[in-house]
Amino acid sequence: MRARSAEGRARHRLPLRRLLALLPAVSLAGLLAACGTTSKPAVQHSQPATGGTATYALQATDAFSWMLPFENSANEEPWDLSTDEGMWRPLYFEGSGSKPVINQKLSLAYPPVYSANDTVVTIRLKPYRWSDGAPVTARDVQFSVNLYRAGEADIATYVPGNFPDNITSLDVVSPTELVLHLNRPYSQEWFTDNQLVNLIPLPQQAWDRTSANRSVGNFDETPAGAKAVFTFLEDQSKQLATYATNPLWRVVDGPWIVTRYDAATGQTELTANRAYSGPEKPRLDHVILETFTSDTAEVDALRSGSIDYGWIPYSDLGLESYFRAHGFTVAPWAPDYYQSAELGYTSPVYGPLLRQLYVRQALQHLVDDPLDLATTLHGIGQLTYGPAPNIPGSPWVSPEEKTDPDPYSVSAARELLRSHGWTPGAGGTLVCSRPGTGPNECGPGIARDKPLRLLMNYTTGSASVAAQAGAFQTAAAAAGVDVVLAPESATTMFSTDGVCPSSPPCNFAIALYPLWFTNYGDMSILPTGGQQFGPGNYYGGGYSSATADRLIQAAHEHTGLRYLYADEDFLSRQVAALWFPTGDNQISVVRDRLRGWEPQNPFGNPRPSRWYFVR
Repeated sequence: MRARSAEGRARHRLPLRRLLALLPAVSLAGLLAACGTTSKPAVQHSQPATGGTATYALQATDAFSWMLPFENSANEEPWDLSTDEGMWRPLYFEGSGSKPVINQKLSLAYPPVYSANDTVVTIRLKPYRWSDGAPVTARDVQFSVNLYRAGEADIATYVPGNFPDNITSLDVVSPTELVLHLNRPYSQEWFTDNQLVNLIPLPQQAWDRTSANRSVGNFDETPAGAKAVFTFLEDQSKQLATYATNPLWRVVDGPWIVTRYDAATGQTELTANRAYSGPEKPRLDHVILETFTSDTAEVDALRSGSIDYGWIPYSDLGLESYFRAHGFTVAPWAPDYYQSAELGYTSPVYGPLLRQLYVRQALQHLVDDPLDLATTLHGIGQLTYGPAPNIPGSPWVSPEEKTDPDPYSVSAARELLRSHGWTPGAGGTLVCSRPGTGPNECGPGIARDKPLRLLMNYTTGSASVAAQAGAFQTAAAAAGVDVVLAPESATTMFSTDGVCPSSPPCNFAIALYPLWFTNYGDMSILPTGGQQFGPGNYYGGGYSSATADRLIQAAHEHTGLRYLYADEDFLSRQVAALWFPTGDNQISVVRDRLRGWEPQNPFGNPRPSRWYFVR
C-alpha cells in the first residue's frame, strides 16, 4: 500500500489483476449478451437449500489481513473492508443493489434528522444485539468516535478537517439515541453519505480495555485512555495467528465470525453468527475466502470446481463459453470508482509544466479513452471524464461530465502547445520559445528552451496499464511531447510516488496505477472530489485551486445537486488529474447453484449473507 503522510491517507485500491495478454477488442454489450448476465443463471434448479459452505476467490496475491474495523494505510483494501463489514456493521451501509447510495435496510440506524440550520444531527439506532447478548447502544457509537479521534493518525480514512474533526461534541441521549453537534452547517447529503458512513459502532462492553488482562472500563472517555485502548486493539489486530481465537474478535453484531484463519496464506473461514439480529440473516453455514499466488492458480481452481464465486482475468475472456457450459454464470462487476493518472504538481522539475491548464488539456487530448476501453479493457468498463464515477444508474454524475471536454486529438494538443509558445526542438520534442507569464507564453517557472519532457511512472503486472501507457507515449510523441515511461512495481511506486505531494515533493510528472484509482475518497458516496483535490490533498499530487476549494466547500455545505455538479464540472474541465477509462472490478464467474449474489455491490462488497445454494 501507498505510504501515508501526516496530512493524508492511503488510496483505496482494488485488487491488481495480472493481465497475461491482450485479446482482440470485445464490446461490453457483446460480452453481456454472450454471458447472459441477467439475474437468472443459465441452469434452473429447484428449491433453496439451507446451510453449506461457499468458496470465494480473492484476487491474486490478496488476503484478508486486518481485523480491527479501522483500517490503517497498509491494510485499507476492499477485501479487508468487506470482511470487517460482515462482522461489524457500519452505522450507514454503502451500496443498495448496484447503486452508489445508502442501503437503509442494512444500516444500523434510521436516517439521521438534521436541525438547528444543519448543525445538529440526531441519530436513532435500530434494535441490534452483539453476539454476546448485549444490545448495540449509543454508547457503542460514542466509544467508536472516541477511538477514531485517538487513532486518527493511523486510520486511513481520516482527512484533517473532516470526520471527526467537524463534530464538536456528542451527547448520548438514551441507549438508542445520540446527538452530534457540528462545527458549522453542512450539506445533509454530504455529511450523511461521506461522514456518517465512517461510524462503525464497536462493542464498548467488551473492547474498552487497555490490555488483555485488564478489566473493561470507561477508558475511552479521556483522550489518554482512548489512545491506550486504540493502541491495544491495533496491536491485537497485528496478531494474525490469533484471529480465530482472540475473544475480542468473537464479539460482533454482523452476520459472520472468523472461525479459522491461516496466517501463512490468509485463507479465512467465516461462520454464520446465529445470534445476528439484523436483516439478511445468512443462509450458508460457512464462507471460505480463498487466496492465490497468481491469476493462473485461481483460474485452475475455478476449472477444477473448488471455487463457487471466482473470476477470470481479461486475458482469459475466451474461457467464458467453457464456464457457461460447465454450470457457471459470467458477469462483469461494475465499480463506483474512477481511473485517473495522478499529476505531480509539487515536482520541482515537472510541476511548473503541470500547473499550466493548457498543458494538462493538451495531455488529456492525448488519452484515447474510447480506444483504450475497447482494446486494453475489452469494452468492459466505463468512460471517465472527471471525479464522479460514470457507473450506470449513478445519480451523482453531472450531465456535462458524461461527455469528454478534451476528446482525443493529437492536432488539438499540438495547437494548444503551439499557441503558448512551444516550437519543435532537437528530435522533434517541443521546447519553450516564448517564456513568460502572458496568455500566449509558456507560463511561470518555465525557462526558454526547456523541453516538454515528462516522466510517467506506471505499475507493472497489468497488461492493460502498460498498453495504455504505451499508447499515451506514442500519441504524445506525435504531438511533440517526450513522455519517458518508467514502469515500477506497485511496492516501489507506493514507497516513492506515494509519499508526495509535500514531504518530499512529487518526483514524477504522471503516475498511473492499475485499472482504477480510487473511490473519490474511501468511505464516501457523494463525489465532491474533496478527498483528492481539496486543501491539503494527499493523493491529488498537490493540486491547488482556490476556485476548486470554494466549489468543494459549497458542495460540502449546501444540499443540492447543482453544487455537486458545479464542483465536478470544474475539476473535470481543469483536468485535475488525467482521466482514463475505468475497468470493471472483475469478471465474476459464479456457480449456477449459488444464488443471491446479484446485483454486485458497487463498492466491492460481495455480501455473502445474501448467498444460498439451490438443490
